[in-house]
Amino acid sequence: MILALRPPKMVEGEVYFQFTKEEIARLAEPFCYSVVLKFLKNRPSLDAVRAFIHSRWGLMAILVVSSMRRPRNIFVRMANEADFTKALSREVCEINGIFYRAFRWSSDFNEDAEPSRVPVWVSLPGLPPNFYQQAFLNILMAPIGTFIRRDNSTRCATRTDGARLCVEVDAAKPLLSHFWIGAPELPSSRKQEIIYETLPAYCSSCNMQGHNARTCNPGKAGKNGGRKVNKKGRSETKMLIND
Repeated sequence: MILALRPPKMVEGEVYFQFTKEEIARLAEPFCYSVVLKFLKNRPSLDAVRAFIHSRWGLMAILVVSSMRRPRNIFVRMANEADFTKALSREVCEINGIFYRAFRWSSDFNEDAEPSRVPVWVSLPGLPPNFYQQAFLNILMAPIGTFIRRDNSTRCATRTDGARLCVEVDAAKPLLSHFWIGAPELPSSRKQEIIYETLPAYCSSCNMQGHNARTCNPGKAGKNGGRKVNKKGRSETKMLIND
């Protein structure tokens, strides 16, 4: 990508550069299939992570594993959407016995906070097998979140007591408990229950997972997404260690 040369700007003694949203988005395109793994305890070495992913994840292409500013975070860059989907929707999130949380990377990803959008496995009990097509499930999941993938039993229709799929939902918002296929007042319509199998608590005060605002401990996580604000109103970064 070629960017037009532009001079720096200044406001109140601060130097800054300004870019359009389109420019930022195009610069992020090579990293569109990337995830951030945040380990809950001291992370394995990069070589150990590479070896584990190579032997266990069943990816099709070579990936890039690199460190990030936070010592417990790892940046994993996949080469295609299929590998990205596998990485984001893994049901067992551990490497060599050390558990992690997986997040979709974007250009505005903040290491000092945790995104509220998380991959979650949901079940649609009793959904007829003729509705197991990915295009149909993608439509049904629109009010819940972003469809990621079906499990193998749903994809192959070898289990017909309902569908099971992975969806990226916003844990900070109220969850939809059901929807209707067809208008609710029609006898031929179907009311479909939604079961969320694994949904982490999310705190909107400190922007971290694992607890909610009612049980938030400001001593462990500040109310600015892990950032401490000094008396002058400037934010300074501090490390969060959640054992």
